[in-house]
Amino acid sequence: MKKIDMRFDEAFIQSFVGQQFNKYRCDEFVYTNSVTQIVGLYIGDSVYKVKNEQETVDYFGNEEEIAVFKIEESKESDITSAFIDVEQKDTPVGGIIDEIILVNQQVFENGIQTYDVWLTRGIIFKAEEREISFEKQIVPFSEEINIQRGYDLVETYGDIKEFSEDWPDNIKAIAIREIVTIN
Repeated sequence: MKKIDMRFDEAFIQSFVGQQFNKYRCDEFVYTNSVTQIVGLYIGDSVYKVKNEQETVDYFGNEEEIAVFKIEESKESDITSAFIDVEQKDTPVGGIIDEIILVNQQVFENGIQTYDVWLTRGIIFKAEEREISFEKQIVPFSEEINIQRGYDLVETYGDIKEFSEDWPDNIKAIAIREIVTIN
């Protein structure tokens, strides 16, 4: 069985708990609450980037370009738009991070687990009783990141049943969701 694990590292994410979430930086919303490829997170004295960029990955036996969702420490100069001449906007958050929810998804095909594929679908920060969510869109090749603020945001995530649709007749893709709470 082929194993692919693209989940966020829980120990790394744990290091954010108790720190000040200062702001996030991204392209300005135009028609939707999504941005392309990158969001900068300013947590404590550090800068992190949430990326959703296409990479070549073994995708059920085929080398495919799919968007891979990642989070990593960065430099402020790396937080730039994927588009030319687009100025990004800072959105203040303020507040200590109390809890983080990772929304992970396991994918396998044809009712038999021939592939063991895990990925992080989204990350939700809870700070001062509010939530901020950064969610990879459900379409595998989409480089969009949905951003939401509010409460009970895990309930707003795309339905995993949508992932099972539009596959060739010989493949029945199935997704299972895992919610990991870090505090």
